[in-house]
Amino acid sequence: MKSLIRPASLPDAADVCAVHCSDISHWRAWDASGSARPARYADLTPCQRWLNGGPWLDPGLCRRHLQRVAEGGGYAWVAEHKGRALAEAEAFLADEPPPYGRNLNLSALYVHRHFRGQGLGSALLAAALAFAQEQGCHTFTVSRPDAPAFYAAHGLRPGPRWGHWQLPARRSRVRYTVDPLPDTGYSLVRGYALLAGRFQNAGHDWERVRSGGAPDFPEWRGVKLDRNWMTVRGQRAAVVLEESPRAPGTAEAFVFAPPDVALTGQWVSAIGDHAAWSGFTRVNLFVPAPFAHPHARRLEDVQRVMWKVVRGQESGVSSQHSA
Repeated sequence: MKSLIRPASLPDAADVCAVHCSDISHWRAWDASGSARPARYADLTPCQRWLNGGPWLDPGLCRRHLQRVAEGGGYAWVAEHKGRALAEAEAFLADEPPPYGRNLNLSALYVHRHFRGQGLGSALLAAALAFAQEQGCHTFTVSRPDAPAFYAAHGLRPGPRWGHWQLPARRSRVRYTVDPLPDTGYSLVRGYALLAGRFQNAGHDWERVRSGGAPDFPEWRGVKLDRNWMTVRGQRAAVVLEESPRAPGTAEAFVFAPPDVALTGQWVSAIGDHAAWSGFTRVNLFVPAPFAHPHARRLEDVQRVMWKVVRGQESGVSSQHSA
């Protein structure tokens, strides 16, 4: 199918919403206890639509999301056919230490269910890869891809492994200090590693955990977002604790740190202590494998990033990672 690949704009929101909604076979609603039941799309609140798969599933939320992507330094493209957007992709740039280097991460690629198998996804992926080369990227990544065979056919290979762990928020004797973290753009931590919470890449996930990163749903009011500089043994990192709307009291930890800082046991203890002080009961850590901590339990199996080395010799990416 012939298509026009172009940047997405706000008037595309209705089409982009339709693309993502076509991927949902059964809609669900959740009650206050967290139990889900079948529901009709028309009966769902914007918050309930979000919970079914993200901000794209409601036209108004989708429009706001596309605006935030653009304002946060991200990129969105659509594949247009006969005046209608039938597929959509999103990506964020980041500058991180090896093995990623300058990275373009494809955070979303969806094709309308009725138009799959006609080359629209391949056209969007090719455009994103070309953009990565234009931007001088070292690596191109797709985190936790839904269709690994599709990406493998386009030259992507398994990359670094990550796993999701949970620890109790508990007091400890480790000494550390905290200072408020400014609510500014990604430039504040550009060049930092994302030691925990790299669900996409540092650019994308930094925008995720800024104030206003999630809509002001009535159901989500009171959800905590704790943002601080933390200093442990003279080393400073930006640490964000994001409370889960589905699991009150549970914080997802995001740790942005200079290249010489490692996520040691002291750092984990300091994060757990601060989480306890802040009123959390549990802390989730999405971290590189292998990971070991006496109080940690694994939430899910290790997940692989798929990637393609665009400029391997300059990125510091080792051949063993790209094999």
